[in-house]
Amino acid sequence: MTELDKRIQRSKAAIKETFLHILSKKPFEQITISEIVREANYNRGTFYANFATKDDLLDEVIQDVLKEMISQIRNPYKRVQKVNLKEMQTEDITLFLYLKENAELYKLLLSRHIQVDFRYKMAKAIEDLFIREYEYELEEGTRLDPKWLYIYRAHGIAGLLIRWIEDEFPSAPSYMAKQIVELMVTSTEVFHIKS
Repeated sequence: MTELDKRIQRSKAAIKETFLHILSKKPFEQITISEIVREANYNRGTFYANFATKDDLLDEVIQDVLKEMISQIRNPYKRVQKVNLKEMQTEDITLFLYLKENAELYKLLLSRHIQVDFRYKMAKAIEDLFIREYEYELEEGTRLDPKWLYIYRAHGIAGLLIRWIEDEFPSAPSYMAKQIVELMVTSTEVFHIKS
């Protein structure tokens, strides 16, 4: 990597970091490019060399975050071809620890400071991962379309993650890792209507 490439990476990272710092203080629509570059100690030319627009900057930040989240989801499966959820070592699930360590970032992206539906983007990223990389073994004779199983599980997992973040992490990451595995293997055929 050349010195120029390193400089470009540093300026891009500094602009993203400054943008997130400003975003934590005020809504996206109130932030200007001039404000970002002034606080980052760069000029507008440097901004436009890296991003076409402020929306482009936000989109790239979100893509970076989702990419890392997906990497954390993949963590327990890096070296295997077949996963038996009932035999899974929950300590290999790093996602919850990662989310807790990056709490401020996730709370910010889930806040009203941005107009993008980050909740949906989280769910969609998990859904895309499941459809692209996983193939569930279904019982013979099932009438379930696997596509809907992937969507159901992905959006359920995203909902659980979001609620855990928004509720200020009421349970430990290790407990949540165990819960997510239990949710993935539990099926219920009967429920009762409460009176």
